[in-house]
Amino acid sequence: MGSKKKLFEPITGESADRVQELCKNIPKDLKKFKKSIYYLDSNQLFQDQFVNQLLSLVNNLDELHYLLTGMIKPKDIYYSSLRTALAALNGTSNVLIITAHYLKPENKYKRLLNQHSFSFELNQIFRKVDFVKQVLERVSKGDPMSRNIPRPTLNFRSRW
Repeated sequence: MGSKKKLFEPITGESADRVQELCKNIPKDLKKFKKSIYYLDSNQLFQDQFVNQLLSLVNNLDELHYLLTGMIKPKDIYYSSLRTALAALNGTSNVLIITAHYLKPENKYKRLLNQHSFSFELNQIFRKVDFVKQVLERVSKGDPMSRNIPRPTLNFRSRW
């Protein structure tokens, strides 16, 4: 008896295609939003158009999270890689939801947006979505390991 090399079947399908499409569209939409608010003062951001842009980004991130949750199967060879990708995306939409809440013009209490900390949070989202994109590229090729991909944050841990 000899040992045969086990071939891993790559993950394909509508949900995998939609996840890859979302991983391409979310950074584009974030860059567009960042460009639209770049030259504005913090008190000029209290407009419905910015709130709507942030909420559409949140919808895309939540859809990405939902699709990744559906792709994870506990007995699958890709379980640890997809779980790591899901752990990277876990709380990313919270920043955008809170920012959208405080940018609503009809709110009584408003907070000014700190451009530096918000751009830091947007860069974190860029890194996390890029990490998910790299994991999905490997999984779609049939490579179950995602250990050589640099993690999006320094204190990032997922349970193995």
